[in-house]
Amino acid sequence: MLEIREVPGIFVDAHLVDDRGVRFLSLWGRDTAIQEFLARLSLPERDGGLRTFRIGGPGDADACTASNADPDGLMRLTARRSGSVFGELVHLWLYDRLAVDADRSNGRALLLQHEGAQNLTEALWQMLKQILWVPVLDHWQDVLLARLDDMGCLRRIDGCRVSAFEIDLSERDRIENEISFLVRSRRLSLEDGATDSCPEAA
Repeated sequence: MLEIREVPGIFVDAHLVDDRGVRFLSLWGRDTAIQEFLARLSLPERDGGLRTFRIGGPGDADACTASNADPDGLMRLTARRSGSVFGELVHLWLYDRLAVDADRSNGRALLLQHEGAQNLTEALWQMLKQILWVPVLDHWQDVLLARLDDMGCLRRIDGCRVSAFEIDLSERDRIENEISFLVRSRRLSLEDGATDSCPEAA
């Protein structure tokens, strides 16, 4: 496990961090250490709060720096485990609110995937259908996902033992125009198997 250097006694067994901050953390520690960590996340830096912290140390392959830690945008879940050689431990999960509460009004969501998870494409498609305001048909899946990926609407984030796809459909006019183009050019058809090949949109 990796340590959080700024709070002794906290250990990390999975993390997902990008330039926007913490997207997922799986933490272990005694109750006092966990409570200190949560308290410091909520405090301003001038009062000892944490907005940037280091996960792991020199030589750790999965070490990283977490910046822009925003407690208001993170959900939390805790569980207790007793009977270990370390006594009772608290397991804390922190994760981006978008992972459980998609922002449908702005077309944004985060699909978390633990190491070894299967059916990523299907899960991504189901998430997309939840936040896309344009009606779509299931046989459009491959063409539409590929096109949205090319447009930069799907962004893969890699971490330690967990990864994610961030969906950003906030450019509504651009997306509507692209889907309209794909339908007019018959790359997307009302009937399964009736699509035509056509050069990609500029």
